[in-house]
Amino acid sequence: MTNLEAIQSLNAYPIPVVAIEKICIDNGLEAAAVYNVYTGSSRAFQLAMADFLVLVHAAPSLVEQSVGINNAIAIKQELLDRANKIYALYGSDKFTGNIIGFIGEDFNG
Repeated sequence: MTNLEAIQSLNAYPIPVVAIEKICIDNGLEAAAVYNVYTGSSRAFQLAMADFLVLVHAAPSLVEQSVGINNAIAIKQELLDRANKIYALYGSDKFTGNIIGFIGEDFNG
C-alpha cells in the first residue's frame, strides 16, 4: 500500500487521486512511497491526513438510493475535530479550534 492509498482509505468519499497527491506534495510526503508504521506516524503523513479530513469535511454529502456518504453534520464535525487535534499537536497554522487550558491563573475553557 502506498501513502496515497493509506490516506485514501481513511474515508469512502470519492476524492480525486490528484487532490490527494497535491495534499501529499504540500506536506512533503511522497504519495507513491510504501506506507509503513514509520511513515504513518511521521509529521508529514499526519498533516497530510489532517488536510484530507478537512477536504472530506468540506465536500458535499452524497446520497444515492438511501445510502449516504458524510451526510450527517455530526460526522462532518468529527472529521474536522480529528484534523484540528492533529494540527494542534504539530502547531500548524491550519488549526481552527480553541486551545483550552490555563492562562496565568485563569482557565479559558
